[in-house]
Amino acid sequence: MAPGYFEWTGQKGSEQPHLIAGEGLLTAADLTWTTEIAGERQRVFVVITREARDASGDIHDRMPGFLSDDLRDDWLNPTSLTVERDSASSKRNRLELLDELDASSSVIASTIRTHPLDPRLNNARSVDRYDPTLLEPIN
Repeated sequence: MAPGYFEWTGQKGSEQPHLIAGEGLLTAADLTWTTEIAGERQRVFVVITREARDASGDIHDRMPGFLSDDLRDDWLNPTSLTVERDSASSKRNRLELLDELDASSSVIASTIRTHPLDPRLNNARSVDRYDPTLLEPIN
């Protein structure tokens, strides 16, 4: 996610957008699979979220699970974590990957900074999405 991601605070109709950014590219942990929806095969995509930490917790109670560069390669490895006929090893593999995700998220969350953005972002129909001033902090 570059330059970061957006969250909103405040009451409906007067929401305040915020940019949540880290040092460089933020990579969120996600899962994807194919399923049948309304008679058609479709791809489904979800971002793994967790309790927010550090600065992002001031804006929202959840944040993505973040992947370090090293963990990203492991996360994208198509090798199954399930060991056939060995539930203990399968469980150990899943817990190990979750522990790595927790550690990675904690380190990356410590680099996150937030700042409020121009409320013009609240109306996607009338804002110029290429206007770089939209990402500048406001007071």
